[in-house]
Amino acid sequence: MVKVLLSWMAIFLMLASNPSLAVTDSQENALEKPSKKSIVFFKRQVKSNNSVENAVKSLIARYPEKASNFVKVALFTYPEKYEEIIRASVIAKPVIVDEIIKLANHYKVSAPTNIVAIAVNAEPSYAEVATKAACKYSPEDFTEIVRTAVKSEPDSADQIAQKLVTAYPNRALEILVTTIKEVPYVGKYVLDALLALVQEDKDTTEDMIVASIEQLADYPSAMERLVKLAKEHKIDANKVSTSAIKGGLDEESVASLIKTHY
Repeated sequence: MVKVLLSWMAIFLMLASNPSLAVTDSQENALEKPSKKSIVFFKRQVKSNNSVENAVKSLIARYPEKASNFVKVALFTYPEKYEEIIRASVIAKPVIVDEIIKLANHYKVSAPTNIVAIAVNAEPSYAEVATKAACKYSPEDFTEIVRTAVKSEPDSADQIAQKLVTAYPNRALEILVTTIKEVPYVGKYVLDALLALVQEDKDTTEDMIVASIEQLADYPSAMERLVKLAKEHKIDANKVSTSAIKGGLDEESVASLIKTHY
């Protein structure tokens, strides 16, 4: 029995090592259907490990260099087990979270937002990498992916936003507003992180501060700092007032803030 399993393992590793089957960004055939032998081998591993999740963990632990190939076969063979496959593979080898999300999206095992939520919850320290990957492979769901990711891991909202703005500078304001709307209590940290990236761009800096004032108008402590920040960046007081009122702050409070900081 051991010899048979070793034989199947040798066959699978040989197939996984074949450049035509390797999962890479540069090869169009990287995501084609796994071979029948690879599928049979993986099913044997599931049986011997009592579950798909245990099989994925075991194989990645033993052959980490073939991790993406195991994920590929697992998702293709057991798409209904996508949640445990994504979770197990991200935990076992988080550095390939980009590949994991790419494969999960390719095989359409679930909605892109659900895929990123599973990945982020499995390994929060890789939340920004997972979110960037999800946005790359499902650009049509960009805003919803950002919203889902920061809600799943609010403590990493600033890093997630920063990573995305670096990758998508033309969507900086959208990323900021989406993040603050979902997790307003970390708005200060998100704004600070993003302002550091666009400090040379006066117009973008102004747009970010003004947008933050609107989104955080109901948070007095945040407004004190934001209005002060607006003054430091020489933003017109009328813009600040208009944005704060639009965000729901009453005119009397707005006037008081302007008087204090301007």
